[in-house]
Amino acid sequence: MKFQPGKISLVLVSLIVFAISAEFLTAKFSPQKTFRKAYSEAINCFLPDKTLLFTLKPNCSLKFKNFDTGEEITARTNNLGYRGEDFVIEKKPGEKRVLVEGDSFILGFGVSDRQIMTGVLEEKLRESYGEEWSVINAGYTGGFGPDGYYLHLKEKGIKLKPDLVVFAIFVYNDFSDMAESDWIGSGASGEPKRIISNKVKVDENGYLLPNEIPFIYKVPVLRNSNLAIMAYDGFKNGQTEAKTLFDKIRFKIIKPEVPSGEARDSGFLGTYYSYCIFNQSCHRKAMHLFGDLLTVSRASRNTVNGLYNDGNDHFLVLIIPSDFQIYQDTYDKYQADTGLPYNPAEITNPNPQERLKELFSENGIKYIDLLPTMREFKEERFYYKSDGHWNGAGHQMAAEAVYNWIKNNYVGSSSR
Repeated sequence: MKFQPGKISLVLVSLIVFAISAEFLTAKFSPQKTFRKAYSEAINCFLPDKTLLFTLKPNCSLKFKNFDTGEEITARTNNLGYRGEDFVIEKKPGEKRVLVEGDSFILGFGVSDRQIMTGVLEEKLRESYGEEWSVINAGYTGGFGPDGYYLHLKEKGIKLKPDLVVFAIFVYNDFSDMAESDWIGSGASGEPKRIISNKVKVDENGYLLPNEIPFIYKVPVLRNSNLAIMAYDGFKNGQTEAKTLFDKIRFKIIKPEVPSGEARDSGFLGTYYSYCIFNQSCHRKAMHLFGDLLTVSRASRNTVNGLYNDGNDHFLVLIIPSDFQIYQDTYDKYQADTGLPYNPAEITNPNPQERLKELFSENGIKYIDLLPTMREFKEERFYYKSDGHWNGAGHQMAAEAVYNWIKNNYVGSSSR
């Protein structure tokens, strides 16, 4: 066959034109999360820390979006790296401080300063007890999970002399987040002296990145191509769906033997840990997470109560439910996580709340379980429909619960 360079050139030009056209149409009608877009939407307010997974930069702009409306929200960290107004470490005479430790729920993803739980709580306390009350938002200053909240409290938060520490625990991922951290060193009760992540890292620009960046982002010519990323995501999603379908069929026929550890071999998102946390069918590889959470909760309580030694409680755990435990119509968002119960919103006293409340009661740790109240008033949506975080109503409900606890169990008689 005679070599025809003209036809080959025509084919190449046609392919190039097709690729450019497809890229243009994909970007216009089905834009993807390109490397450039991912960076532009990400928070770059993170700082590496020698003790914690990460903490937050002082005086840094935080950009969020209302998950349902898409409205852009801008907040900031203050002079000490907490979300909210500036303050000084030393307390003023007569000042009462509430320090709220937690993750993105407490930091307030998707809500304005006016709506955030810590702001609402401060406003209610000042209306009732005077301007000397202040509430400090320590969301994300200790990283993702309770082990980081404890270390932040021990290393930095305790220097603020809080009259009350609220330890917010989100039942869906605070356990698994601890599973992704390695504890280095051990305190008197087994609590860590520092933690390192085996999943994420902070880069030189203050972005939080996975240790293993997806392959498509590593290829310069492809990482900002909407078409390439759509094809790559389609391939990966196809793999996941095929694996999920296979495992669903397999698990329908033979239930996974979770106590043997076999479920850990499943490709499901969180299946192994979810079986343990929400069904309490655990191999010791996961069961230890309840003990770990109790360990850092006790260490946190002892740290803050040791400031006062007045017999009062200065430590409170706030148990945050997941939206699928309240609203049946949100369960579809979590279908890939087959370790969850099939009817979570209908279980009267579900795990992990039941187990946590047993542990806290046995160890004299005060707690608020938000699930019963949120279920009672579930006609009002407390979570975004398109996301698992609280909306403004959820922050309001949480603030009222903590306010009522303070009102009924006043801990402000001692102050330093």
